[in-house]
Amino acid sequence: MTFAGMTALELGRSFEEGRADPREVTEDFLERAGLEDPDRRVYVRLLEKRARAEAAAAADRAERGLRRHALDGVPLSWKDLFDVAGEPTAAGSLALKNRVPEKDAEVLARATRAGAICLGKTTMTELAFSGLGINPKFGTPANPHDGKVERVPGGSSAGAAVSLARGLAAGAVGTDTGGSVRIPAAWNGLVGLKTTAGRLPLKGTVPLSPTFDTVGPLARDVADAAALLALLEGRQARPLAPLDLNRTTLWLPGGIGWSGLDPQVTSALDTGIRRLVKAGARIVEQKLPELDEVHALAWDPKASRLVAEAYAQWGEMLASNESDIYRPVFERVMAGAALKAGDLVRADLKRKEIAARYFAATAGVDAVILPTVAIAPPPIAELLSGGEAYGRANRMALRNTTMGNQLGVCAVTLPCGNDDNGLPIGMMLQSAPHAEERLLSLALAVERALS
Repeated sequence: MTFAGMTALELGRSFEEGRADPREVTEDFLERAGLEDPDRRVYVRLLEKRARAEAAAAADRAERGLRRHALDGVPLSWKDLFDVAGEPTAAGSLALKNRVPEKDAEVLARATRAGAICLGKTTMTELAFSGLGINPKFGTPANPHDGKVERVPGGSSAGAAVSLARGLAAGAVGTDTGGSVRIPAAWNGLVGLKTTAGRLPLKGTVPLSPTFDTVGPLARDVADAAALLALLEGRQARPLAPLDLNRTTLWLPGGIGWSGLDPQVTSALDTGIRRLVKAGARIVEQKLPELDEVHALAWDPKASRLVAEAYAQWGEMLASNESDIYRPVFERVMAGAALKAGDLVRADLKRKEIAARYFAATAGVDAVILPTVAIAPPPIAELLSGGEAYGRANRMALRNTTMGNQLGVCAVTLPCGNDDNGLPIGMMLQSAPHAEERLLSLALAVERALS
């Protein structure tokens, strides 16, 4: 029996009811990961010994009626920037291949205490600094939705998304600094939650930009995303009830987030919005100039706090290991050397002022709707060498999601159809900071309307 098609909560219920055994389920995932990912393009490392020991403990608790959480015994994958005690945590970089932490990351420790199974560590963009997911040093997992052309999976949580999309994990944990949960989730037909900065602890994660780094789950559906959020927060999962769409207001802002879309992205979002209207949602179509302003600020080469913090963290290491670093990542990080403190402070103040206006303008709506990603995932081969093609694709992949990180919102992406090649398209709902519970309830109602 294979368990690949079950949601994380369905697996948990099967353990609760004695219809499945965590040992059997974990062995199934490990076996298929070994067979289907022999070159380790999805999992940089399987943690068989740990997973089997945790599964045995989960089985014992289930037999004795002592399960700790709805996801007790459920096998999850972890992006390779979460510390795992005694295991290399390289964040996709050869320069960090000998980095072996002594303790688990705080969110992994919480999940482990609640009984979740740590299957292994997934591949990622080097240092989490790209929205495409390409990593020629550790391997790039191909998007599983095109059987003919190897396309980018989205990044930086590339292996996280593919592990779930290919049924090699029941849930995945990634991080999102500029879209690194939402982009791969959208391009792999998954739900991805970008949490508010500070909601989940970063202790024990390899940093990129501490101002914008966030931890978040990738899931098969909204209910699983909510349960994974609870797991990572160290609390019990509460039943998720959908909002009444007849009492919701959603904002369509137009502007930069709706420009330059692939025609089939536009078509899928238009169809999805019509379904939401039919289900009772009120739609406000009005410009939100703050989105255009924060987009321009985020991509100002003279004022990027994200680039500045990446350079402060990693500039010296990259300069000493240039030949080991993927060139597009090297160039983006090293651009931080030219940034000036005065420009960064002015940009910080401007960003706060834009965010204040944005939250004032959107205070009366439940969420702002945007396409998660403006384009379909491009072929890997066309971008592997870097250069202008890589830069254009990376900017278009990150464009819509980055605005949310800059503003400090919480946001969720959920599937909204497929293009003619079968490639998934995502709809993003963007809400106020620390409104994850209400956002997930809204997302559950939207999920049902779209399906």
